[in-house]
Amino acid sequence: MPLSPPGRSPRVSIIIPVYNGTNYMRAAINSALAQDYANTEVIVVNDGSRDEGATEAVALSYGERIRYIAKPNGGVASALNAGIAAMTGDVFCWLSHDDTHLPHKTSRQVAIWQAAGCPDEVYFSDYRLIDAAGTHITDVRLDHAMLEAKPLYALLRGSIHGCSIFVPRRLFERVGVFDKGLPTTQDYDLWHRMIRGHRFRHIPEVLIESRWHDEQGSKKIDHVVEATAMWTRFVEGLTEAEMTVLEGSPFLFLSRMARFMADNKLPDAGRRFEAMAEEVVARTLVSVVIPCFNAPDMTVSAILSAAEQTHPHVEVIVVDDGSTEDMAPVEAAVAALGPRGRFLRQPNAGPAAARNAGWAVAQGRYVAFLDADDLFLPEKITRQLRFMEVEGLALSHTSYMRFDLPSGSFTRMDSGVGNRFPAIIGSCGIATPTVMLRRALREDGFVFPDTLRVGEDVLLWLRVGSRHPLAGLDEALTVVRTSGSSNAYDPAKLRRGVAGILAGVREDPELARHRAQVDQLEAFLTSLESKEAAHA
Repeated sequence: MPLSPPGRSPRVSIIIPVYNGTNYMRAAINSALAQDYANTEVIVVNDGSRDEGATEAVALSYGERIRYIAKPNGGVASALNAGIAAMTGDVFCWLSHDDTHLPHKTSRQVAIWQAAGCPDEVYFSDYRLIDAAGTHITDVRLDHAMLEAKPLYALLRGSIHGCSIFVPRRLFERVGVFDKGLPTTQDYDLWHRMIRGHRFRHIPEVLIESRWHDEQGSKKIDHVVEATAMWTRFVEGLTEAEMTVLEGSPFLFLSRMARFMADNKLPDAGRRFEAMAEEVVARTLVSVVIPCFNAPDMTVSAILSAAEQTHPHVEVIVVDDGSTEDMAPVEAAVAALGPRGRFLRQPNAGPAAARNAGWAVAQGRYVAFLDADDLFLPEKITRQLRFMEVEGLALSHTSYMRFDLPSGSFTRMDSGVGNRFPAIIGSCGIATPTVMLRRALREDGFVFPDTLRVGEDVLLWLRVGSRHPLAGLDEALTVVRTSGSSNAYDPAKLRRGVAGILAGVREDPELARHRAQVDQLEAFLTSLESKEAAHA
C-alpha cells in the first residue's frame, strides 16, 4: 500500500547513485530538484567514490534539499538498493548522475498513474540523447503501438531506459531489488522479474535526457559478456506459446531476436537464437492428411511418400471415405508407422468431409494434404515448412510434377509462381497436394465446404487467402498423378466445380467485393457451359 495517507499526493523518491561523478552530477541533482511536482525526495547515494572527497563535496553543498548516503563501493545495483532501503516515497524513480529529468517528468507520470487508479504497473518513456557537453543529439521515439500490443517487447527489444522508469515501491517487496552481481545489466534483470507479473506501460513522450559518452559501462567489453548471458536467459525462459503471441511463430520470434542481437553487437546471443530457431523447425510436427476411396495400392504408395520425408517429425492420417474395396493393405501400411500413423474410417461423404475429419484430429502445428493417388517428394515438408516459417504464412503451395498415367510422361507445373490473392479468385492454379496450412486455421472456422464434391479445396484457399498471408514456393515438391478421370480432363466435373466455387465466392463478402476477379471467374464458367453445350 502507498506510504502516503489517503487523500495526499503520492510521494516520489528520486534515487541518484554516483561514483566519481563531479563531471555531471550537479546537472542531475538540479534537474531532480527542479521537478514541478512538489511531493518528492532526492536521495544521492555515493558509492565509495575515490576522488578525494570531490563527489561528497558536491552532494553536501545542497544541504537539506537532498538526502545524502555514503557507502563503500559496491556497484550501481548496491547503490540503488541502498536508496530503495532509505526511501520514504510510494514510488521509485532512478536518475543516473550523468542524466537529467525534464521538469515535468515526475508530475506527468504521477498524473497518468493516478488516472489509472495507482495500479501495480511500471511506466517508462521516450528519451532525448545528449552528448558529453549536453548538446541535443536526437529524440528516441519508441514504437508505442507495438509496445501496447506486445508489452513484453518493452524488455525484449531493450526499450526501457532506466532513468525514465516509474516503479511503485510495493513491487520491490514482491520481486526483490537490483542484483549486485550484475554490474551492467542489473536494470534489465529487475525489469525481467517485474514484467512477468506486472504490466510495463510506455508513455510516448520525452521525459528525460540521456547523456552519451565514452565512460558508460554498456560500452565496455564486460557488458557484452554479461548482456549475452542475460538475453539468452530471457529468451530461453519464454514458452513457445509466448513466442507465438509475439511474432506468430517461435521460429519468427527467434529469427528476429537473432537479428536484433546482431544489430546490437551481441553476436554470440544472435547465433544462439539462430540455432534455437533451427531447432524449433526441426522438431515441428507436421500432419499429413490423406483421404482415400478404394485404390489401395496407390494409397499405400502415397502413405510411404509421406512417411519417408526428410523432416523428422511427421504424422500420417489416412481417412477411408467409405471404400468398397479391400483396404487391408492401407490399414497395414498405417499400422506399420506406429504412433506416427492413424487410420480413420467414415461413410462416404466426399473428399471435403474426409479432409476435415483428418484435420480435426491432427496434432501438428501444420497440416499438409495429399490425395491418395499422388506422391510427396522426400524434401517436400522440409522445404515447405521452412518457407512458411520464414515468410510467416498461414497457407502455402508449391509447384509440382504432373505424371500422366496413360503416357507415362512428366510435366512440370509452375503453380508456385503467382497464384496470390485476390488474383486466385479469377483463376486458381493451386493443387491440393501441394498445400500446407496452419492447423489452427480450423479453430478460426476455416474448413473444406463439405457441400461440394468438386472445387471445395479452391474455395477454402480463397477464404483463407482473403484473411491471412498466402504464397507459393516455386519448387516442384509433389507428383500429381493424372488420368482421364481427373477433373481437368472431365468437362462436366470441371464445370460443376467452378459453379460451386462461384456460388461460394458470391456468398462471402470478403471475396465478392473483388469485382474484377469475380467477373473473370464468371466468364470462365460461361465458357465452360458453352463448350459443354456445344458437345452435348
